[in-house]
Amino acid sequence: MPHEPRVRRSACALVLAASALACPAPHDGPAGCPAPLAASMDLAVLEQHLLALADLGQQHAGTRAAGSPGFSASADYVAGQLAAAGLDVRRESFTFDDFELLAPPRLLQASPTAREYVAGVDFRVALFSASGDIAGPVIPVDLSFGPDNESSSACALEDFAGFFPGSIALVQRGGCTHQRKVDNAVLAGAAAVVYFNQGDIPERLPLFAPRLARSTIPVVALPYALGEALARQSGLQLHLVVDGAAVVRETVNVIADTPPTASGRIVMLGAHLDSVLAGPGVNDNGSGVAALLGIAGALPRCELRHQVRFAFWGAEELGLLGSTFHVESLTAAERARLALYLNLDMIASPNPVRFIYDGDGSAWKQAGPAGSAAIEAAFTDYFAGLAVPTRETPFDGRSDYWAFIRRDIAAGGLFTGAEARKSAHEAALFGGEAEVAYDPCYHAACDDRDNYSRDALLENTRATAHVLEAFALNDPPLPPSDTDAPAPRAARDAHPPEHCDDRR
Repeated sequence: MPHEPRVRRSACALVLAASALACPAPHDGPAGCPAPLAASMDLAVLEQHLLALADLGQQHAGTRAAGSPGFSASADYVAGQLAAAGLDVRRESFTFDDFELLAPPRLLQASPTAREYVAGVDFRVALFSASGDIAGPVIPVDLSFGPDNESSSACALEDFAGFFPGSIALVQRGGCTHQRKVDNAVLAGAAAVVYFNQGDIPERLPLFAPRLARSTIPVVALPYALGEALARQSGLQLHLVVDGAAVVRETVNVIADTPPTASGRIVMLGAHLDSVLAGPGVNDNGSGVAALLGIAGALPRCELRHQVRFAFWGAEELGLLGSTFHVESLTAAERARLALYLNLDMIASPNPVRFIYDGDGSAWKQAGPAGSAAIEAAFTDYFAGLAVPTRETPFDGRSDYWAFIRRDIAAGGLFTGAEARKSAHEAALFGGEAEVAYDPCYHAACDDRDNYSRDALLENTRATAHVLEAFALNDPPLPPSDTDAPAPRAARDAHPPEHCDDRR
């Protein structure tokens, strides 16, 4: 992220200087908890939940992806824990488009030497690839090799200058979306795309599985080393066979409520429950799920001013599908009852930073809906009280808060970093290793039971519990503020932004 980090102190006090209603104030009424909710968070309980999810993934082919048995087992676990805590639990079913192979794919090298590659080891079929049996010469498209390369292969149609129609395009990851690269290859007349990882950093060396919105030609993906090796061969000809189809699957959101209150308002928290297909999803996002389960288990001891709703989203990794389905299924009156939404997605990265969503837009020039600034201030003030630094992260559409902010519902939350590398400045500010990814196992099989920071898990759960208590126990839960300027409506009504070449 290009914005220079800054340490923020007493943020709630700063917001209060502009408006005495901006942050939740103590309430003298009957609402309250026997002890501060943050202090009741127990690391052993959080790890019990986190490791249970890790085990469920490993017991079900190493994944908890939406539509898989591992996800179903995870939903059962979460629903059972919430019911045991005394919450009203329901499952919200919805369908999504998925992709399945109808026959084993094949990738063969015909020349300069004959060789057959192994599916799942040497190559994978891109999700929503077209089917086909294609053989022909391979033409590299604007490739860039070596560490720290800045590949933008196939991001512009001009990259295909001199491309011979009917050939197979050898394309490199980086610089734009998977879809744009494939669309440009189609426009250039490619019969198929062989798409290899970028190789600029260690996290972009392995075999990967790009997801497309559509394709009219077959697309297979390779690890960086194999892609580079193929690119350096003269007279390369490949033969690939793909037989796949889109299918409709069903999955669920798990929703749990405390009893309704006289205020009629709801304070909502959410975390996505699904992992990517490649791994069991411990940090991404077992960490957020464990935090919510820990809070849910302690919350029934509190007398609440406002109802609290917990959501465990399905199919986030496929495009924020569960949260979008939920929010769009609500009536206008039901959405109006939602005072705010707190999002927890990756809060225990092994090389963590302390990111708070930039609700007031002061760092990233894109404020959230009215009330989001107060949420940011509440989190920032909590960490300032611990004398630890924080940094803003933008509402860039990479997680489930997007469904809420596009409907003008105040949102905020925490994030400890994904695939980007920690800068030297961030290492000095937050500790950890510079020039190493916040989560080196992001979207990978190694996002397992060893891939999380115990300190970050506990710290961020306690911060969330503190902010939840501040809003759920006070009346009104989120007063309006002159400092809470909403983002332009048109910007929030758009689809989530496209990211470099794959969603977080």
